[in-house]
Amino acid sequence: MEASIIIPTYNRKNILKRVLNTLFTQTYPRNTYEIIIVDDGSTDGTERMVKGLSAPCILRYFRQDKKGPAAARNYGLRQAKGEIIIFIDSDILVDSHFVEEHLRYHQKYEQIVVRGLVINTPEIENLAEKKMKLTDISTAFFATGNTSVRKVHLSKVGPFDEDFTEYGWEDLEMGERLRKLGLKVKTNKKALGYHYQKELYLADLPKICAKEEARGRTAVIFYKKHSTFSVKCMTQISFPFFFLDRLLTIGNWINTNWAQKLLFYLEKQEHYLLLNFFMKIISQHSYMNGIRKALKKRK
Repeated sequence: MEASIIIPTYNRKNILKRVLNTLFTQTYPRNTYEIIIVDDGSTDGTERMVKGLSAPCILRYFRQDKKGPAAARNYGLRQAKGEIIIFIDSDILVDSHFVEEHLRYHQKYEQIVVRGLVINTPEIENLAEKKMKLTDISTAFFATGNTSVRKVHLSKVGPFDEDFTEYGWEDLEMGERLRKLGLKVKTNKKALGYHYQKELYLADLPKICAKEEARGRTAVIFYKKHSTFSVKCMTQISFPFFFLDRLLTIGNWINTNWAQKLLFYLEKQEHYLLLNFFMKIISQHSYMNGIRKALKKRK
């Protein structure tokens, strides 16, 4: 087995099915790679959907009680038989050359992490027509939305840290350990993934804020484990970012009645660009609040 593709998932049955279909139509020989689904306690019928598929390659399904993506990826790693481990998320649809391109780079280079490109899109039709945008550019050393590394390197640095039980940062923490091992990152623009992100509306804001506050809490876990300048910049755990957050939310305007009326007005009038701008400020404030609360708790 040349490669194992590990996909943790939670309540994403419909988009996961589309993801798997893109992995079933790869140009690389289908008897040389396996797909490992680790279901992190889904309640939407994910297990029934996966087990009902007729896969042209090896497809293996595992289920655990909800423990978070770090534990799910570790579960997948324990089961993986491939020499190369490819990580994607369960909402990343891939190009038909995806597996071929990841493995080609590992054959060409040694001691590397392969970083594939990810194009964010609210649509899942005509993916080949989607183009990279400035907002799609990532400089992350190891982001499990689309990345690969030899299993032997993962064995040397140890499993994903299961202190990360909530959303965010567990893959970048693994990246810090792989970097210290001496690995280099190589970006392969042809190992292409398309990240499905549905259009966001005002009704989604509470869920977004809760997710961002959780990401703020895990940012503190990350920084406590790797208290470096680069991690401080990545996580925004520093005075300039706290000051900017206070400045952008001065007077706590985001919790006023007039702010709520403004947001409703912008959505009703379909001023989505301005609405998304204000929603970004509000969700970023939730992230910074998650950091603040976690820092106070650790004192």
